[in-house]
Amino acid sequence: MRILLFGGWGQLGSDLALEATGRHDLIRPPHSEVDVSNPESVENLVGSVAPDAVLNAAAFHKVEICEQDPITTFAVNAIGALNVARAARGAGAVCGFVSTDYVFDGEKPDGYAEDSPVSPLSVYGVSKAAGERNVLNTCPNGLVLRGSALFGHAGSSGKGGNFIETMLSKAESGQAISVVDDQFFAPSATRDMAARILLLLERRVPPGIYHVANAGSCSWYEFAVEAFRLAGLSPDLTPRPAGEQAVRRPRSSILLDTKSNALGLPPARPWQEALAWYLDNRPGRDQAAVPAGRAEP
Repeated sequence: MRILLFGGWGQLGSDLALEATGRHDLIRPPHSEVDVSNPESVENLVGSVAPDAVLNAAAFHKVEICEQDPITTFAVNAIGALNVARAARGAGAVCGFVSTDYVFDGEKPDGYAEDSPVSPLSVYGVSKAAGERNVLNTCPNGLVLRGSALFGHAGSSGKGGNFIETMLSKAESGQAISVVDDQFFAPSATRDMAARILLLLERRVPPGIYHVANAGSCSWYEFAVEAFRLAGLSPDLTPRPAGEQAVRRPRSSILLDTKSNALGLPPARPWQEALAWYLDNRPGRDQAAVPAGRAEP
């Protein structure tokens, strides 16, 4: 399969490239060569590559900056999604759009199915919800691929660190740590997420929305506790409430996978197993880039 990947040099894009090696022809141009907010550059590239599938992992995603710069946020996350979807439609290709749990308001403690109504709380969430709708309305082969609290080994220019690495760094330096215990989500290891996305393409699943997070859910505090347990660390760790935040975040944005069983797909592995794999395969501090992801409390 010939796959064109926008936003291919972040943590998810890097793992998509690794997972595709030896299986698919994956092209991932750097941002300097193509900007999803520029419709002509997107159309020209898609036309020259002639892909079977186009994946759009490009995003303006630092939520605090999104609140300050809604124009750029929507140009990338909503209009960019539309540009890529139009180009994919013109090429007769599948269009996969990477989205987020932030399209939900977090008022359903039991979690959200793929068809749950969206109700975002932030500029970032609104822009991604708009991008989802643009893709599904524009491309007959559109796939919306939602993840949550991504963590992977590759670097990300926009975030500069992830929650797991932040926690381990604080523990190793002997700092006292307090972590939010009243916000819940489904963690997403980017290597697992990448494998899941490629599986959906290979199985030629019907168009629509898919949740590609790991199975299960936790709070940020529970996530930290498990990371320290697996790493063999015992820091001074205490839970705390989220309290007032600069940007409203969903209280419980757990992504439920209700489609895999019906489609005969294997279930995603639990987040605890994915976290253990991440720690077992963590690069040395002097190797490669510092891992990155959603740097939450």
